[in-house]
Amino acid sequence: MQKKILFVLSVLTVIIYTACTRGEGFIDDGSGGGNGGPHVYNYQDTVYPVVEIYTPVTNQSFSSGSNISITGKITDDLGLYRGTIKVVNDANGEVLKQQQYEIHGFLSYNYTVNYTPQVSAISNYTISVSFEDHGLNSTTQTVKVKVNP
Repeated sequence: MQKKILFVLSVLTVIIYTACTRGEGFIDDGSGGGNGGPHVYNYQDTVYPVVEIYTPVTNQSFSSGSNISITGKITDDLGLYRGTIKVVNDANGEVLKQQQYEIHGFLSYNYTVNYTPQVSAISNYTISVSFEDHGLNSTTQTVKVKVNP
């Protein structure tokens, strides 16, 4: 049983490594030196990811205490790397919700993030979805919504 588990873990490690090392590039260890670490940048990747926001729609209104369901799809020709979905209060810039992703090797990803606002006055929010691929190409889409007390 232990040998089977080790075998499966080994295969998964190879799959993940292979997905992150397509093409030429350098490995980023976070130090800025480009040596060591888990992520390989692919400078041959020049196509930007496509970010779609299905819900909510621009200028949609919500009531305080109701759920805002943020859904959509991200695609990339060579594979996604990382991204963030944020809900920001336009009045003061406060980040009310932030969901971060690190997705290696997926060509498309459907996302769902939920946020339930509580307000005592009309509030305007900006929802932004940003994703980057292994070529450091980044795309951001935004939607503005209103929350009523």
